[in-house]
Parts: sequence; structure tokens; C-alpha cells
Amino acid sequence: MSLLLSLLIACAPEESAPAPLDARLGAGEWEWEGLEDGDEIPVIQGPQGGFHILGSVRVSGVEPGNPDDLGESDNPTTTFFVWVNGENLAPVARYVQGLDPVIDTSVTDFSHEMIGRFAILDIDADDELDGVELTFEVVVEDVHGDLVSDSLSLVAYPHPYNL
Repeated sequence: MSLLLSLLIACAPEESAPAPLDARLGAGEWEWEGLEDGDEIPVIQGPQGGFHILGSVRVSGVEPGNPDDLGESDNPTTTFFVWVNGENLAPVARYVQGLDPVIDTSVTDFSHEMIGRFAILDIDADDELDGVELTFEVVVEDVHGDLVSDSLSLVAYPHPYNL
């Protein structure tokens, strides 16, 4: 009997350890653009006259939800913050939607991503942030309450195509 039990244990699939909770903040409109502390980031004027910064995030270890169904109850909440002198200039940059799988095979640390979301800024003109150091932050919370976050110190500049 112990031989049979040994064989069953040896043939049982190994349970893989869960991916570590992690997040990486980036930019990019259609594809991932990495950011590092001290980088510059454009303040973009939208078609309705307001201003925003584009944010992207890559994550591991969180429940990604379903990116094809905005109403899916398992979708995580992703929130972007733009901090200047202790004030969040992006008070409505919150997205409840599933995260897409990372398709770039060179990326091994992160499993899912969200690309090109607007952190809409509560400013009247882009020159208010010209040369200003800000803290760009992202927080992702999944349905299990697991949180991942990342933040970077960046320098803002008006996008050259702004009016």
C-alpha cells in the first residue's frame, strides 16, 4: 500500500507558488512605455480642452478580472494619482475593468497590464505644470483586497501639439 501511495504522491502535479504581488507604473498610448524616476512626462490637451497624463501599469499576483467585460464583478480597480505639493490633481482617474495579459514574451515579471488610461488633471492650463516635479502613482486593488502600487517622481512638460 505504501508503494501505491508513494507513486500517487510522485505523480501528483506540483502546486506552483502564487506570483508575488507587484506593480510597475509606465506610460504609452497604445503600447507600454517604461518610466523611471526623473523622467519627463507630457501634459496632453484633450479634444474637449482639458488636460491629462497617460498612465499604464503592469502587475503580477492580482486577480486580473475580464478585460472583455466591463461589468464583470471580478474586475480590479485601478486608480492613478498625480500628486503636486500634497494635492491630487487627478481626482477621477479610476478604472474598474479587467487587465489584459502581457503579450510581450520578453516580460517575465508581470502577467497583466492596462495601457493608455487618462489621468485627467484638474488644471486650467498646461503651463501650470511646465517643469513641475510631480509624483505619478498607480494603485490596483483586486476583488480579494490584494493591493499593488507603484509611484515615480517625474517632471511635467506641455505636449508640443497642445494649443
